[in-house]
Amino acid sequence: MTKNLKKFLLFVFVIAFYQLGSHNLVLASSVDNTQVTSSSAVTLTQNKIDNDYDTSQSTTNSAIEKDSTSSTVNDTSGNSVREITSVCNVEVDKKWTITLSQPVDISSARNSIKVIDKKTNKEVPIDISISGQGLYITVSVTDKYNPGSDYRLFISTDLVSRYNKHLPQAVSMNFKTDSVITSIDDLNVSVNQCDDYRLPTTLTATMSDGQKKQVSVTWDKALDTGAPVGTYIYHGTVKGYSKLVTLTFTLNPFEPVTSISNSYRTQSSVQVNLYNYLMNEDNRQSVWTRAIELHGGVTSNNCAYFASESLRRAGLTSLPEWVANTIQLTQKLLSFGWQICYDLSKLLPGDICFTTSYGNGPTHTYTFMKWVDPDYHEYGYICDNQGDEYNGSPFHIRNINFATAAKDALSYFMYLPQT
Repeated sequence: MTKNLKKFLLFVFVIAFYQLGSHNLVLASSVDNTQVTSSSAVTLTQNKIDNDYDTSQSTTNSAIEKDSTSSTVNDTSGNSVREITSVCNVEVDKKWTITLSQPVDISSARNSIKVIDKKTNKEVPIDISISGQGLYITVSVTDKYNPGSDYRLFISTDLVSRYNKHLPQAVSMNFKTDSVITSIDDLNVSVNQCDDYRLPTTLTATMSDGQKKQVSVTWDKALDTGAPVGTYIYHGTVKGYSKLVTLTFTLNPFEPVTSISNSYRTQSSVQVNLYNYLMNEDNRQSVWTRAIELHGGVTSNNCAYFASESLRRAGLTSLPEWVANTIQLTQKLLSFGWQICYDLSKLLPGDICFTTSYGNGPTHTYTFMKWVDPDYHEYGYICDNQGDEYNGSPFHIRNINFATAAKDALSYFMYLPQT
């Protein structure tokens, strides 16, 4: 095994990890055809070369010769140095990983690797560690690199393996650090209840070079425009920025709408009235109380009573008070010219929804108010008689196009076509 390993000259991979993936820079010299099976690390390194480059070429060729991103130059002493194309937008706390074909000791790594500040031509304090039984070297800056600055990572031929094999050619890679975020403005947002608003996914940051840049942000909680009127505080985290971004969200009372539509249909006036009426908490509580009265004081199984009473108050006064279940409600609405629809893309606020039937009619009915996320049809805001399950509020979020252990999925909805 030792004899076979010594046939390999030391070669190095410098791996630079970027925001959108990794980029491997392969440095090698005179890799021969010896088959090595006793060292998985060496075998993996050989496979990496075969996978990265044209395998029709003999592996006796230098792997670096197959890497078009490098070139050979001479240093001031006339020594040959393999230079890698410069890397830009490097993070100021970047850690470089060097992968070896043969193990090295920590003393060899520390004596042969350095980072130079190209502006001052001075060495940058770095920390060097090894892992993987000496096959991996990690180079990290002791503090941080300066933003927007040029540096050079240099590996000299003093790098020697435990089998006394030197790196045959020095390696140099120039890199430039990215600018850093210096400030991000806090936000103030004011919307009405149930307005279509989403927390921003990106923010405008001021960078250390004076430029403006869009950066991704993650918020500490989800936004609910169906929440009670009030002021809510959200905190956003941005990678590379030590401060939290504050968004002050003011939710104002609901403002009645004059029309409701999508690309498929326009809502009837009675259903616009229904939506506006049920967006008022006092109205919802009043309907809930009346539904219980219509059911003789029974507090459960009042969904048809709740929906029917809501419709009467919205203008459908011909709907009888004796309508007590989902079958009766469906039949009466059909008799008034309402239509049944199964296409959720046509669902609008103010539509009357019916869930799955198991032979005795739909198990539940409710008034649809809006989607939680218009791009997805999983959850919606609805109004029904089940407020006791939602802190006493008939207005709440419910599963729509799928069933849970407690709630059936929507089967169909009904609306009055515009003539």
